[in-house]
Amino acid sequence: MAFYIAALAHALLPLAVIMALVPSLARRANGALPAGGVLALVAGFVGGGVATLAAAINSSEIVVGTLIHGLTLVVAALALLALVGLLAVLIRRGKGTVLAHATALFLLAAFAARGIYDAASASANRSLTVTGVVNTEMIVNSAALVIGVALLLALALVGARVVARAPRWLALAVLALVLAMEVVAGSAAVMLGLLKLDAIGVSSGRISYVAKVLMVAPWAAYAELALLLILGIATVLRSPRVPPLADAAPSAERVEHRKVRARALFERRWRTRLAGVAVFLFAVLAYQDLYASLPPALSAAAPVTPDEKGEVRIPIEQVKDGDLHRYAYVAADGHRVRFFLINRYDAEHVRIGVVFDACMICGDDGYIQRGEEIICIACGVRIFKPSIGKPGGCNPIPLKHQVAGDTIVIAKADLDKGASYFSEVVEVDTVDPVNGESVNNLKAPYRYDYGGRTYFFSGKDSYEAFKADPGKYTKGNEARRLRVQGHEQVEG
Repeated sequence: MAFYIAALAHALLPLAVIMALVPSLARRANGALPAGGVLALVAGFVGGGVATLAAAINSSEIVVGTLIHGLTLVVAALALLALVGLLAVLIRRGKGTVLAHATALFLLAAFAARGIYDAASASANRSLTVTGVVNTEMIVNSAALVIGVALLLALALVGARVVARAPRWLALAVLALVLAMEVVAGSAAVMLGLLKLDAIGVSSGRISYVAKVLMVAPWAAYAELALLLILGIATVLRSPRVPPLADAAPSAERVEHRKVRARALFERRWRTRLAGVAVFLFAVLAYQDLYASLPPALSAAAPVTPDEKGEVRIPIEQVKDGDLHRYAYVAADGHRVRFFLINRYDAEHVRIGVVFDACMICGDDGYIQRGEEIICIACGVRIFKPSIGKPGGCNPIPLKHQVAGDTIVIAKADLDKGASYFSEVVEVDTVDPVNGESVNNLKAPYRYDYGGRTYFFSGKDSYEAFKADPGKYTKGNEARRLRVQGHEQVEG
């Protein structure tokens, strides 16, 4: 449910904030949209819907998305220039009304079109329900869409009433800040689209700019909500003061006192409504962005060290409860090899699956357990528990092992062969294979990959000697398996 509300908020919150602010731009003291504002919104929504359909039909999401964001970028940039330049001066003098009015209409239309397109794009890979019938999931998700639209509409309407009481220069300054944030975020989105279309060349500067801006762009929604709340606080300074009333005051003064008190109460209620809507949206966004959208976290992996025989021994009694038991072994070159054991059946029919915590297809994101389900984190596939230990599909890569009585025995060599399945490397001290000197794997000046293993060298001489004849220094080291070999059946 939070996903749909957050998706709508990220896409349409800029429009809601602009709807609250443009009455000040167009000199609408009552907080109403300028003449033609509703028509501009409708035109924008229709345009965004048409663009979404065109992108879906022609599979041209990149082209259409770049055009939509480019159009909004141009409108926002021109409006920003108008606000910080000549238009601001003209408005203060009571002039420039026509230009301000036109700017407001173009802003409403452009951000409405972009908001609809972005909302559709954000939820394109999600469905209201996985079935074709009406069920609880569909009802809840549909309700989330309705609630999201209602919250954004309430924010725009309530915000406009509150902003109408704020100093006009402050409202225009907030609008300028909102447009500045949208211009920066829009420029990165347009540049990314142009890079994908090969319309501009790829450079480290452009990639860095796009990556940095798009990383912080989602936080613009929080900043815009905060700016609206600041405007609400500013209206407190302009709120009518209710003077004390003497007991012997005449009736006319009492009537005026009641009017002032009613107006102050009226404005306080609008501020309270704005704060309530803004805080609720802030909470939903924070929940979705900082918690619900995070990938599942792996449970802690217990470290294991091979014994003097080069074997890892794990009692079956410890792992037969049906839970996923994760372990980690650190190879000589620092690769952290994760594996897990799980009883594939029940306590009366113990069959322990022993596998690497990696998928041949998806990589080393690992697996988590939810109830009786084992889930591949990378793709979300549910693994049939009795099939764990068998190769193929998204099943964990099997790990060779032996059952000795009531113990699972795993050879160090078999763990080491799977080191190339994992990308995580921890700091360890290893040995230069040429001169035998101790060297830190993360600080070594030279390294060389051979046979699926990484070798580290203390100096250039040993590095060059190894490159000239690797086999001379790697006798007894079996080549590690590649991830694409994870489908092969192993014994045990």
